This record gives sequence, C-alpha cells and structure tokens, in this order.
Amino acid sequence: MTLFNKKNSPFFLLFSIVFISRFPFLSAGYGVEEDSWGIAMAAFQTKMSGVFEPSRLPGHPVQELIYSALWGAGPVVFNGLCAFFSAVGALFFALILQELKFKHFLIASYALAFVPVYFISSTYTIDFVWTEAFVLISLFALLKNRLIATGVFLGLAIGCRITSGAMLLPFMIVIWQDKNLKQNLIHLLKISIPMGIVAIISFIPIIEQYGLSFLLYYDQFPYPSMAKLVYKMVFGVFGFVGVIAIGIAVLSIMLHGKKQNPENLFEIKLDRKIIIASFTILTLFFISYLRLPQKSGYMIPVIPFVILIFGYYLNSISFKLLCSAFILSSFVCSINLTDKIRGSEYSKYALVYTISGQEIFFDVLSGPIFSDYSKRIQKEKYVESVIEKAEKINTKTVVISGWWCNQIYVEQINRPPNKNMSFEFYIDSTKINKYLAQGSEITYLPEQNIYNDLMYKIKVTDRVAKPF
Repeated sequence: MTLFNKKNSPFFLLFSIVFISRFPFLSAGYGVEEDSWGIAMAAFQTKMSGVFEPSRLPGHPVQELIYSALWGAGPVVFNGLCAFFSAVGALFFALILQELKFKHFLIASYALAFVPVYFISSTYTIDFVWTEAFVLISLFALLKNRLIATGVFLGLAIGCRITSGAMLLPFMIVIWQDKNLKQNLIHLLKISIPMGIVAIISFIPIIEQYGLSFLLYYDQFPYPSMAKLVYKMVFGVFGFVGVIAIGIAVLSIMLHGKKQNPENLFEIKLDRKIIIASFTILTLFFISYLRLPQKSGYMIPVIPFVILIFGYYLNSISFKLLCSAFILSSFVCSINLTDKIRGSEYSKYALVYTISGQEIFFDVLSGPIFSDYSKRIQKEKYVESVIEKAEKINTKTVVISGWWCNQIYVEQINRPPNKNMSFEFYIDSTKINKYLAQGSEITYLPEQNIYNDLMYKIKVTDRVAKPF
C-alpha cells in the first residue's frame, strides 16, 4: 500500500502548499525578534565552544541543539526548518480533525497554517511552530490511543518550550474515564513517564550549568499598556480581518447558540471532553500570556483549539467563511509600527495614528506577513549602518544595544573586530563606573537608555551616556 495514493493526496498537497508558501519570506536574516537572533548566536557559541549555550532561560534545547549542529548553514536553512515544522503542524491538525470525523478538516488546517502569527513565526528562527508541531503530533497519538508516543512527543514539545507541559491536563481530560481511577492512573503514567524522561534528557545540558535556577526567567520590559496587550494577544495573532471574523462568529453564536449548527460538522457526536479540553487550553495559555504578555507567538498553542471550538458551534457556511478570513488575514489589512528603524513599510493609502505613545499604521493593501518581512529588511539595514559606523571608530566606546545586541553580534561574526568597540546588552551602575574609569565613552542605540534604566531600576543612563 503506497502513501502516494488518491486518498492521501489532499494531505500531501496541504503539506506542500504550506511549506512552499513560506519560501519567499525565509531570507532577511534570522527574523525580526531579538530572540531569533539569540538562537543563532547561541548556536554559534555552542558550535565553537563545544559547551551547550541556551539562547535564553529556561532554554529551548531540542531546537537549540539541532541548530548548533547546523551552524554555518545560514538563515535560509534555519528559517526553512521552521517552515517545515509549520507544515508538519498543519498536516497533523488535519489528521486530528479527520480522526474526529470533522467534515471541513482541510480548510480548517489551511486556516491554522495562514493565521498571521502562525504564518509569520514559520518564516524565521523561533521555537513556536516547532513546539506546536510536536504538540499536535502528540494529540494525534493520544486520539489513536498510543499513549507512550503521546508522552514522547509531548516531551519533545517541552524540550522546545517548557510551557507545553501544561498540555498534560487537557490531554488527560480527553482520555478521562469516569469511575475508573485505576485506568486513569495507568493512562497518566503511560503519558507522563516518557514525557518526563524525554523532557529531562532534553534539559540535562542546561541543568548541568544552571541547576534548577534555569526555571527562573526575567523580563527587562515593563508590563505593556492595555492597548498593546490587546493588540498582541488578538490582532497580532489573528490579524485585522481575522479579528472581525471572530467577532461576527461569536456574535452569531451568542444570538443563536448551538442551534445554528443543526447539521453537526462532526459526522460523529463529538465527545464533550474534547470541547472541555479545548476551553481548558484557552484558559491555561490565556493566564500564562497575562503573566508575560510580550509576544503574540505565545498564543500559538490556542489557535488549533479556537478553530476546533468554532467548528463545533458554527454551521458549514459560517465556519468556511471564518477559515477563509483567517487565511486572507495574512495578506491584507496590516497594523504595524511606522518607525523607520524597526517598523514596516506601508503604502501611501495607509492610515497613520498614535496609540500608547507609538505611531502605527493601518494599511489595507499590505498584510501582516509582508509587514513583518519589510520590518526584517529595515532592521537589517539599520544594524548594517551601526556596524559600519562602529568599524570606523578609533576611541574606546561602549554601545548599550539592548534588543539590537544579538543581531549585531551575529552580523559581526565574520567581520574583523574593532578592539575599541564594545556592544553591551544592558549595563548596571557597577559596569558603567568600570567603563568610565577605563576612559570609555558610553553610548546607546535608540530607546535603549530608557530600557537600561528599567532593567536595573536606575536613573543614570542619560547622565553618563549619549546617543550612538
């Protein structure tokens, strides 16, 4: 029996379309986020030293170890692996929905693949789509009652992003058997033991260096305003078109309830435990996001379950329109920063306004995926200008670089060093005094004076440093 038959062709087409659709966006460095460049930097340092170096704690060792082995292949390969895992995730979401006898499993899977935050995160070096792929493989194994495999892949997901361990609770809800505690305990052990073994093995290189303190994290950025929080959690995830579609869908459900779906898009009666588990996932990751609401990508784990819930409540036409809106949302109606250093390009027809002290634009003619790519190019140009300027400086100079630091480090790897120059992430009062005593001039890149003070709860940066 061949895999390449008519029955499987929609799945191969899904995988191919999702994977290939990422190709035009894989260049322009390792991505728009400092963390993506941090992964590249950690891969380089691990490769050179032979000692595992996490990009940031608590670490993402499964992805980081693979990238360290591939160091030198370049950003297209690094980003291409994310594109591959995004296609794997879409494929297994389709298989999950098919296992649940869901009628419109293909358009639902394309919707996942092209939701803006999922699409964007699959075009640069970050752990989000790797994690989601392993979670969805794990869920598929769970539905197939392959509990050991469920644990293994959930352990790999934890090895990419430690918060994936929260999935154990909703997974247990799915397979929970009332009045059979012994069987439930056996199921829990079959999942949790291999999950724990794989996760611990993944984190051994980090535990050896940091002990259990690797579980701690810090955030140098202040808690965002309500406007930024909502933008990143909602518009940054689903895009403008997607959010409007969700609003209409929710309003329809509130007005009509489950009665609007008499046909039941699930060909078999969907076990209520799947829906309870889906709402549990939404709750867990919503709470997790509120603790550290800095990146839209933190909400990627909920997207498949948002789609599944809407598939349960909506009728065929409404659900297909919602999925179509999710797909379209990556390509039109972008909302982004206008900043010429770290913002995006926009058309002359865009509307420009200020929210929470930042100038942003709304451009119907440009979608989030294009805005993200143009932002990456803008940041590449700026970093190149900083490095070129730094190469010409002949006096001792320190540059507080903040979120630019990782990208500058990586871009300088193959360049001859200027011994007069020192790029620092952020520096506390002790380091400031040390550099001043050495006769170094302290400078900072845009906005990093503000965040340097916030990082160390000081108010001295503007007094001792000047713009670079």
